[in-house]
Amino acid sequence: MDAPPPMTIPRRSRGIRLAGRWVLLAALLPAAAAAQAPPTASAPLDLPQALAVARRTGPLKRLTEARRQVGLGQVGESTQWLNPTFEWRRENLGSPLLPDIFSTLYLPFDFSGRRFALRQAAAAGRERVTADAVNDLREAELQVARGWLRAALAQGSVDIVAQQYEALREIARVDAERLREGLVSEAVGLRTSLEADRSRVALVAARNEAAAARAELARLIGVADAAPPAVAPLTTPAFPAAPDTADALQAAMMRRPDVQARDAALRESQRRLAAEQRGVLGEVQLQGGTKETGGFMTGQLGLAMPMPVFNRNSGARQRAAGQVSEARVLRDDLRLAVRVTVLRALAHYRDVQGAAADAATFDARGREVARIARLSYREGHVTLTELLDAERAAAEAVQQQLRWAADAWLARLELERALGARLDRDSPLDLPVLAPLPPRP
Repeated sequence: MDAPPPMTIPRRSRGIRLAGRWVLLAALLPAAAAAQAPPTASAPLDLPQALAVARRTGPLKRLTEARRQVGLGQVGESTQWLNPTFEWRRENLGSPLLPDIFSTLYLPFDFSGRRFALRQAAAAGRERVTADAVNDLREAELQVARGWLRAALAQGSVDIVAQQYEALREIARVDAERLREGLVSEAVGLRTSLEADRSRVALVAARNEAAAARAELARLIGVADAAPPAVAPLTTPAFPAAPDTADALQAAMMRRPDVQARDAALRESQRRLAAEQRGVLGEVQLQGGTKETGGFMTGQLGLAMPMPVFNRNSGARQRAAGQVSEARVLRDDLRLAVRVTVLRALAHYRDVQGAAADAATFDARGREVARIARLSYREGHVTLTELLDAERAAAEAVQQQLRWAADAWLARLELERALGARLDRDSPLDLPVLAPLPPRP
């Protein structure tokens, strides 16, 4: 933001000349929005770069991959084929009888079709685990985006408060000199000194908050450097046209990975219930081999099947039926939650989009307030205190525009997360592009 030109003040007295210097220094306040952070060893990170680093080294991504491996392993445990068993046995040891030698192979056989149902359940389970992993990655990227926005907002606040402190400190020095000359009252001198001290305390707090935000961002993206990474200045995002409400709800139900995961979990539980219902008969074993007895070699063939007399697998069937009911309740509850989330995110995005034209002019209107106040001061219509208030209002307008830019980014990111898709191809988030929806009847 360009600083306004200095104001010309008639040289009537030494006090007026000092006042002119005071006004010139106070005019620096609206320029806070364009202030840049001190140069660092590494280039400042913007939002796409922060997401790219997080995808490479972020702990949340690695944790998601580890959980995915655990989930796939757990799903595959129930579909493992039982190993065949080979038995070699020699009898009549230590007796005058000829030894009996047995060689038998036991081969499990899925007589009931239970394993086929388990394999179908495993296929749905792998879909569930994969969809959960995608959903976790989306959540991780959203956390990184929020962390970057917090860091950028905190750094922008530091720049604004630093400009305020420098201007107020010089103002306090000038007013102290004017107070010694008797050109201002003691109350005015005390107030400017108090404002400078308050601004210094605010600067210390803002720097600490910015350092904490950068440290949290470094943790989210997996950077272990001693100095947290610097962040690029926060800018206002683009605002693509908001989708129709019905299309947005349809897109969310079709493309959100958490919805897909709940649907797959229901199918998985249903197939596991079918497997437990077929498990009443238990595992059947085919037996075959050779037998050498009395010097003669013969063959053997057998079938082993547990009889469902005492255990009819009732406990496992009851548990599987309860898991089906639980999966159905969780799926229906998630669909309701997604609907509410989409409607809320869509309404917020439209509100932010509608306020974009006004919010984008906060800094320009703040400069106009400061310009009018300086012109009025030159003509003797306002006091120094009133001018100070006008300059502070201009700086607050810049701060408000900075906060609005962060809120605008959050509104867009939340809507993208709610839809499970990008609003356009220029989005920094690596989300699937929203394909055209089929026409509604």
